[in-house]
Amino acid sequence: MVADQLAARHFTAQDALPDDVQPVELQRLNSFLRGLLLLDGTVSRALEAETLHPVEVEPVEQTECEAGAAVAAPLQIADGERCIRRRVVMHIASPTPSVWGESYVVPQRLPEAFLNALTENSQGIGGSLQQLRLEGARELLWFGLASPPSWPEATDARAGTLRRSYLIITGGRPALLITEDFALQENGGVLSLAGTGRETAPRAQ
Repeated sequence: MVADQLAARHFTAQDALPDDVQPVELQRLNSFLRGLLLLDGTVSRALEAETLHPVEVEPVEQTECEAGAAVAAPLQIADGERCIRRRVVMHIASPTPSVWGESYVVPQRLPEAFLNALTENSQGIGGSLQQLRLEGARELLWFGLASPPSWPEATDARAGTLRRSYLIITGGRPALLITEDFALQENGGVLSLAGTGRETAPRAQ
């Protein structure tokens, strides 16, 4: 089927899902969520184009940390090597986040101006890359169903999240590992993005 071929063709580590991520068939996702999964551009811009609502990117954390094995392996760095962890949430038409983004950055593989641009740019990593005209390829790793991250605070998202992970590669080496969670709502068995201002009540049986 085309859906199976899409996953196999575009996600290089789909057969190595983390323990807390469950597989999901692409047929369960509406067309916009499928587009977000395969997106290789700026998420905030895609959200604004789809919803016609402003997207607020709220920084939660930016700190130095040691890369654990799950982070070090795809970034091709040593286990325990220092990197930068950045966390943001995106709000569209709700006080509850629609998107959580966690990024691990290898700063020595990026221009010095990148982190400064990242701090100042309201559109996050994608906007910073565009601002600096930094060329980079994206390698999609995996996707599946998960629970919302506990930061900045626990969220009651009954349908869970759609999580994807990918690399941004510059100069032939992975420089960023990004994991995004999209808040879900379910209607008639179809999963769509929550918090867009388009929520509809389930149809009467």
